Amino acid sequence: MTTNEIRAKFLEFFKSKGHSIIASDSLVPKDDPTVLFTTAGMQQFKPQFLGHIDGFTRAATCQKCLRTDDLDVVGKTDFHHTFFEMLGNFSFGDYFKKDAIHWAWEFLTRELNLPEGKLWVSVYQEDQEAYEIWVNEILVPKERVVKLGDKSNFWPSNARLNGPNGPCGPCSEIFYDYGVNPKCPNGQDCNPDCSCGRFSEIWNLVFTQFNRKDGGVLEPLPAKNIDTGMGLERLVAVVQGVKSNYETDNFAAILKVIKNAFADNGAKATESEFRIIADHIRAVTIGIADGVMPSNEGRGYVMRKLIVDMSDLAIRAGIEKSMIYSFVDIVIERLSGPYPELSGKTIEIKEIIKRIEEGFIRIRREKIPELENSVRNAANDPKKLGEIFFLYRDTYGLPFATIVSATTSTGAVSIIVQEQGTKIYEAKMEEQKNRSRAGSKMTGEVYANQDFAVNLPKTEFLGYKETKADAKAIQVIGEGQNIKVILERTPFYAESGGQVGDTGYLMGSNGKMHVTDTQKTNDIYIHSGTIEQGSIKTGDKLQAVIDEPRRMAIMRNHTATHLLQSALREALGTHIKQQGSLVEEGRLRFDFTHPVGVKPEELRKIENRVEEFIRRADPVKTEVLALEEAKKKGALAFFAEKYGQMVRVVSIGDYSKEFCGGTHVSKTSDIEAMKIISEGSVAQGIRRMEAVTGKSKVDEFLKKKQDEATAIEDAQRRKAVELEKQNIYFEKLKSSVDDMIKTGENIKGANLIIRSLENIDIALLRKLSDLLKQKVKSGIFILGAKGPQDASVVLSVTDDLVARGIKANELMGQITPFMDGSGGGKPQLAQAGSKQPQKLDGALAQAREIVKARL
Repeated sequence: MTTNEIRAKFLEFFKSKGHSIIASDSLVPKDDPTVLFTTAGMQQFKPQFLGHIDGFTRAATCQKCLRTDDLDVVGKTDFHHTFFEMLGNFSFGDYFKKDAIHWAWEFLTRELNLPEGKLWVSVYQEDQEAYEIWVNEILVPKERVVKLGDKSNFWPSNARLNGPNGPCGPCSEIFYDYGVNPKCPNGQDCNPDCSCGRFSEIWNLVFTQFNRKDGGVLEPLPAKNIDTGMGLERLVAVVQGVKSNYETDNFAAILKVIKNAFADNGAKATESEFRIIADHIRAVTIGIADGVMPSNEGRGYVMRKLIVDMSDLAIRAGIEKSMIYSFVDIVIERLSGPYPELSGKTIEIKEIIKRIEEGFIRIRREKIPELENSVRNAANDPKKLGEIFFLYRDTYGLPFATIVSATTSTGAVSIIVQEQGTKIYEAKMEEQKNRSRAGSKMTGEVYANQDFAVNLPKTEFLGYKETKADAKAIQVIGEGQNIKVILERTPFYAESGGQVGDTGYLMGSNGKMHVTDTQKTNDIYIHSGTIEQGSIKTGDKLQAVIDEPRRMAIMRNHTATHLLQSALREALGTHIKQQGSLVEEGRLRFDFTHPVGVKPEELRKIENRVEEFIRRADPVKTEVLALEEAKKKGALAFFAEKYGQMVRVVSIGDYSKEFCGGTHVSKTSDIEAMKIISEGSVAQGIRRMEAVTGKSKVDEFLKKKQDEATAIEDAQRRKAVELEKQNIYFEKLKSSVDDMIKTGENIKGANLIIRSLENIDIALLRKLSDLLKQKVKSGIFILGAKGPQDASVVLSVTDDLVARGIKANELMGQITPFMDGSGGGKPQLAQAGSKQPQKLDGALAQAREIVKARL
């Protein structure tokens, strides 16, 4: 059976068991800031697991997943991947252990015809119910049923002891036995908990029956749930009779294309390196298709790193041109069957990958020689070497393997120093990761920040039409002044789709709360803020009032983003696609695909077009349509978004129609005015535009720009006047040069000239010093200048004295301590400065003695 047949067979099997077949969610979980990517099939069903049953109680999926935890071993083992597909069947308060176990066994042994004698089972050590089903009903021999502890057979792992709080439960795993591994240290006693490679875990059945609370308390859930996950790639390997996932039909086809391309270019790579490329090209193809644009932060950083690592492997194998992007075709050929949305994105995905490749090749070509030179200069300094490693990895994006290779090739660094430098580099990388984690909401825990009660009803959102409403507090979280309140209904918009959450007040007979932010999780709206009067408790009847002027400013900016996208597509082309946005009170930010910077004349054209839209006062219309009907009407969808069967569409005139859940003004003239304040690159092929709207904000921006221009003009004028004064002064000084020379002191044939001048800048001191050098064959010239708050000194030495070992920089080093100053230079010329002008004369007097002693 092929991969596609096995995937289809799984879904069809559970459809026959009454399951709704649900399409894969995006790799970017919607409205879930706690995880970087979708890592499991159950993530899109978090609302159902929390009690929000909506239309079905049984579901089955094949979910696109991406994990980076095992990145270091991808390609080195037979079964670790970044991108993979997860088969899963789920029950939300419907069937439980017995059906889940029976159906799993039926599918594996009857539908896929796997030999029963090759299957082993593990159960949680305290789950006697699951054990008895396997032994007494399925009739798996006891010697092939292994009882394991909290780490291996409780989900999340060790959750009972260490958390996190939230839904959890015991699990039971099914393993395929590839046969005794003669190298296994456990010999015949090897079991599925061993990592020798004999056993491959193919299915994990999670029995979600508890809600963990503080202190490790396991409270039974009101409804017991089933969450299963089976890695498609591992299952296919078992069915197709191969030991490695990379030998399965889909991977084999991709590897064949990669290996042929390398051979055609005379390049050689190891099997592990070919596997890495095959794995990574799947991940970036799916990732970009789901809207994750390569960048220097967050999810985009992962995409960029995977592309760079592939490109680096190709370069080290002997390929000097971009080529990785060409492997997208075979990936889409193999995966567009189950994920048809890939087909229309081939060209765009290839262009994005190619731009990253070409950029990396350019940087690598420029930075490797520079790196090698830096390494030579730091040969015996582990600390400096570690800092160099960090700079070229963090700032320039060179893979660490390439950095080490370039370092070794110089021959300038001993193995010991390189190892010490590597440890310093690793410590700096860990510090940076810790800083990033500390500032991120992404905990990686599926139920992180789940501090509200299980089975709370979805919040009724009134904010499209209302700015205030009466509502009951159904849960209050936290104590003291800073709390979170969940209402049964609310006019507050929760942060979503780039639009920030509303602020305002919750007021009741017992207290008043200032709402500083509104977020939502699975359609439960969470109002965060500070108690200003009294207290607010669960059950209180409250009036919820949003900050209307702030909301109006946000709505102006949100509607303006729609107008801006329309104007961009008109001016630059229909290739423009939104790649992200931020809509807040003070500004709007809009990211879009475009290969080059926007020219000034194009910016003016875009701005003028938006202003024209605003003057037309077109009504902003919203309607809820069936997804396919909305697409037929030409509504623009966000590149990565996964939409339900019904979608909200915002239409303006005949020029803008977009899927959008945000709040908007009623007509375009409500925006009043818009001004683009910046445009630039945020990643290769991705531009960012920022703008302000509203007459007062635009006027404020224009006044600020005018004030800045006036300040620049004034500064230039003052500088020109000062320069003219200095030039006039210098002309006067030139006439006195001969007198300086005549009054100079002759010491053993060298003319020593020391002068202190008033209100002259250091540039003129240097010019005067050069003039003296032209007229005096042998001499030392020390010129000082005093200002109201500082002092400067220029010291020059003629070449004949430099040849005798008298150097300007060394003399200056002896003089500066007398003026509490600092400076430096070369043997012919040095300069110094001080913030204590009153000490200049004393320093010059000491200079005379220093020079005399030196001569």
